[in-house]
Order: sequence, then structure tokens, then C-alpha cells
Amino acid sequence: MVNALVSLNADLASSIAFRYACRLMEYLDMRLQPIHVEEVDKGSFPPGSGWVRSTWEKGLLETAREEIAQLINAEKANCPSLDATIVEMGEYDEALLHEIEDKSYDLLVEGVLTSFHVQQFHKRIRSKLYRFSPSPIIMVKNLVKPDPVVLLLGKEQDVAPLISTFLKLFTKPKARVDLVHLAFKKTGQTEIKEKIQDDAVPIECEEACKNLQTAKELLADRGWRPTETWALRDTVDKTSGFLSNYGLVGSCIPGNVHRDSQMLDLLSRIPSATLLCKK
Repeated sequence: MVNALVSLNADLASSIAFRYACRLMEYLDMRLQPIHVEEVDKGSFPPGSGWVRSTWEKGLLETAREEIAQLINAEKANCPSLDATIVEMGEYDEALLHEIEDKSYDLLVEGVLTSFHVQQFHKRIRSKLYRFSPSPIIMVKNLVKPDPVVLLLGKEQDVAPLISTFLKLFTKPKARVDLVHLAFKKTGQTEIKEKIQDDAVPIECEEACKNLQTAKELLADRGWRPTETWALRDTVDKTSGFLSNYGLVGSCIPGNVHRDSQMLDLLSRIPSATLLCKK
């Protein structure tokens, strides 16, 4: 069973992430644990310590617990039973990292809004949580059905980690999954948009076909058969349009993220939820 943590606040992004996580349980054998981290500016703490501060903290946490309970109750009819919500006070990234490491969660689900600018997306990916989380993270941007899923293959060394992460979560072939080998078009290069068939291997797609074949074999060992496999070489804008109809887009991200990463630019523009794994 997948042990998943879903981060909730009393806001629209969390409501969308929670509903998406509930829909995801139709495809995953998953236990869902809600958590809320109440962040407080240092200047907001009451002066002194002891009983006054303890009472203030308890009141703050109780209010937060009630707000998260209302969010969950609003979606109760669409979600299986859940464990009691964890409510903590502290720094957001540090609290989530501690919980993930302490309980060995297999997945973190977090909501963001599609209004994120590219710079904000990059900043979130470079955050402490995303850099050091031992578990993969699903970033939910919009309320969509998780099916179909697409896995983005690029460099050869990305294939095994991405497929392994996918198979640890999706233990049974209940969803449609497609494979896309992705390259970004450089000045002067021709575009490539080829649906790869077993009996047709375009010469210009030789590297793509090799990586796609490796991915297909890894999936086949666990009973998965991709519906479609594609080789793409195009601009970020056109590629994001091609991928926009998927409910979940899986990709590997490097430990050290560069500001000029075209892959991150692509992921920031896709309205679908993104499954981010480490190499």
C-alpha cells in the first residue's frame, strides 16, 4: 500500500489537491494522511512564555484544525475514510520533511495554483522540501482526472528512476499510460512528432526508440502496456500544448536545478498535475 501525505491549508489550492488525491485513490492502493502546518511569523508570537504562549498556540492550532476539518468534510462524499489530520506549528518545508522522513511516506501531494509564474515554479522546485524530500511529490495545479498518465523520458539515465517511481505507486495497471521521449528544438533543427510503432523505427528517432523500448520492457515486467509511445522534438510552448490533456505528467528532476532548465519551463506551463521524482 502506498503511504501518502497530503498537505492541506484552508485555501483553494489545497481543496483542489485534496480532491485530486481522493480521485487518485481510484487508481492506487493508497492510504491518505492529511497534514496541516501552521506557519506563524516570529513577530506574531505573544510576549513571554509559559501559560500565555501555550494557551495562544493551542487556540491557534484548534482554529486550524477546525478549518481543515471543514475542507475535508466538504469532500467527504468523494473520498474514502482518512486518518485524523496531523496539525503542527512550525516552518512549512521543515515540518513536512520531518514527517516524511519520520514515517517513511511513499508520496507527498501538494497543491499550487496554475497562476504560478515560471519564476515562482522554479523557486518552489528549488525549495528545501523539493530538493531534500526522500519521496516523490505530486504537484497538483488543477482539478482533473488522474487518468491518462504520461511519462516524459529524456536522457537515458532518467528512464529507470522514473519508471521505478511510477511502478512503486501504480502497482496495478488500472490507468492508461503513454510514453513520450522528449527533446527540445534548437535553432535550425526540424520538428519531430512521431508515434513509434514496434515495426517502424525512424532513423532520426534512434535514441528515442532505444529509451522508449527500455521503458516499455520495465513496464511490461509489471503487467503494464503503454497505449501510445511518442518521440517529440519541439519548442516548450508546442510541447506543453501536446501534453495538456493528460491528468498526470511524470518527470525526473535533477538535484541541482538550473534557472535555464527547459524541462522546468515545460512543467511550469502544463496545467496537469506533475509527478516529480529524483534521479
